[in-house]
Amino acid sequence: MPDLAADMADDMKPVRKLDGISGRELHSKGTDSDRGMLVNDLFFNIPMLDGECGNIAFFIEQMHEKSDELPRRVFDTFVRLREKLRLRTTCLVIFTGSSPNMNTYVETCYGCEVTMKYRTYYLPEKSADELRADKRPFAPVMLAGRLALDAGDDIKLREKYAAEIHATTPKSKERMFIIDFARRIFKVDDPEISKELKEVYELETMPLEEYRKQIRLDNARIETLEEVAISLLEDGMPLQQVAKHTRLPIEELQKMKPH
Repeated sequence: MPDLAADMADDMKPVRKLDGISGRELHSKGTDSDRGMLVNDLFFNIPMLDGECGNIAFFIEQMHEKSDELPRRVFDTFVRLREKLRLRTTCLVIFTGSSPNMNTYVETCYGCEVTMKYRTYYLPEKSADELRADKRPFAPVMLAGRLALDAGDDIKLREKYAAEIHATTPKSKERMFIIDFARRIFKVDDPEISKELKEVYELETMPLEEYRKQIRLDNARIETLEEVAISLLEDGMPLQQVAKHTRLPIEELQKMKPH
């Protein structure tokens, strides 16, 4: 997580997947009453290098303007996590509203005072160019959030920025999550994005036998095209035309060309 939890990352044990914690019994109501939108929080168990476990709560606030509600909810959730799980606990907040950076909760009552400070990634302070230059895996998610703030209700800008995230996100295990997140945050239905997501979904949900059958068909199709290409090359057809008819790359055709 850029700029947000570097010290914690140093103490975390590397794992391929984090175990989620059910948050239903931990939630305060946490809704944006102006928009009627449920605010979602994420909870994870974190294995640590010293052999113990901890847990982490993520708060993601989208365009939230009630300055007293977020800090109170962070505090309530921290206390509930700490009391219920008895583990080291931290809270991280990603905030996209235009209110001042809210990273402290204070409550006083007749001589008693509680103060909680937590780390906040305040998206409006980050420039889009800064996030474009950041090559860490989570940066495209933050870039999508930042560009969504810039786009507002402008559908042309939303479509443009969704296409940018789709075009610039490298192929990786995070790619599908990132472009699907971008599609949702920009509220667009870009045909190219939808097509890629659909293809990956169909591949991931395809029964194993059907997947093997598809692989066999693809291999047979490639072998047939190669046989056709060799025949055309032997007849003297130029490489460019053979590539056009078979859709095989010229580099492959050059290896097949008779000497």
